[in-house]
Amino acid sequence: MRTLIALAAAGWAALAAPATAQAPDYPTRPVRMVVPFAAAGTADIVARLVASCMAPFLGQPVVVENRGGAGGTIGTDAVAKSAPDGYTIALHTVSSAVLNGFLYKNLPYDIRRDFAAVSQVGLAPNVLAIRAEIPARTVQDFIALLRAKPGGYSYGSSGPGTILHLSSALFTRMAGVEATHVPYRGEGPAINDMMAGNIDFMINVIPALLPFVRDGRFRALGVSTAQRVPLLPDVPTIAEAGLPGYETYIWHGLFAPAATPGPLIERLADAAVKAVREPGCRQRMVEIGVDPVGSRPAEFTAFWDQQMRYWGPVVQASGATLD
Repeated sequence: MRTLIALAAAGWAALAAPATAQAPDYPTRPVRMVVPFAAAGTADIVARLVASCMAPFLGQPVVVENRGGAGGTIGTDAVAKSAPDGYTIALHTVSSAVLNGFLYKNLPYDIRRDFAAVSQVGLAPNVLAIRAEIPARTVQDFIALLRAKPGGYSYGSSGPGTILHLSSALFTRMAGVEATHVPYRGEGPAINDMMAGNIDFMINVIPALLPFVRDGRFRALGVSTAQRVPLLPDVPTIAEAGLPGYETYIWHGLFAPAATPGPLIERLADAAVKAVREPGCRQRMVEIGVDPVGSRPAEFTAFWDQQMRYWGPVVQASGATLD
C-alpha cells in the first residue's frame, strides 16, 4: 500500500499541474457536498473544514448536507442519482467508498461504477491500545498473550463491519491469534467499557484514545500507518513492531457522480488540493487528528482501487455482513 509520506508527496507534487482552464464558467452557484453520515462525527467535521477552505478557490459557497442512515448508503445513493453537473459531490470515508460495497449485498448503486474520484483530502491514523493493567509492553508481548489464551481477550468496535472492527480483525488474522469481538453502537460506549475493564483492547483513531493513553489508563502499542505519527512519536508502527504489511486508517475523499465531465472534476480537484494545502485549513485538520493529503483524480482513483483490493478479502474473512 502507499505510505503516508508517499500519499502526501503525491498530493503536493500534483499542485504543479496546470490549472484547469476547460471550465471557465463553472461554478456559477453553490456546490453541495453530501456527507452520508450524521452531523458532528469526524467525517462531518472534515467535510465542513474542507468545504469552507474550498469555497474561495471555487468562487462559490460549498454547502455541506448531512444525509445519514443505513451505514452511509442512503446519502451515497442520493449522490449517485444526482445530476452529474459538478454541483453535487460527496465526502466519503473508507467505509462508504469501499467497505459497504463488500458488506451490503443489495445496494441500489455500484460504488465503483457510479462514482468518480475527485481528491483524497485526509487520512486519520489508528492506534492499537490495551488496558494498562494488561502485562504487555510491545505488540509482540501482546500477541504472545493472545496466543496463550485463544479467545480469552476481547476487543471493542463501533459496530460490525466498521473500519474499527475490521482493523482489529485484520490484526488478529495477521497475527494468527483469536480474540472476541464485542460490537457497540459507536466508539464512545466501547471506550467507556474498556475503561471499565469489560474489554481489553481496540484499534481506533488516535484522538479518541490519546487522552486515556496520556493519563495512563490505556497503553499504546502501535500505530496503524506505515510511518510513526507526530502525536505518538515514541510508539512504533504495528508493522515495524511485528506485523509487516499491516496498515489501516480512516481516510476521507471527495467523489462526484460518475458521468460528471472531466473538466468539472479537475476544477473540483484543483480547489480541493489548494484548500488542503492552505496553512489554516491544514493546521485545523492536523489538530483533529487528520493528516492532510490532497491528490489529483488519477492518483486518488489508483488509491481507491488499491483499497478495494486490500479490504475485500478482509471483509470476506471476517464474515461480516450488513444486510
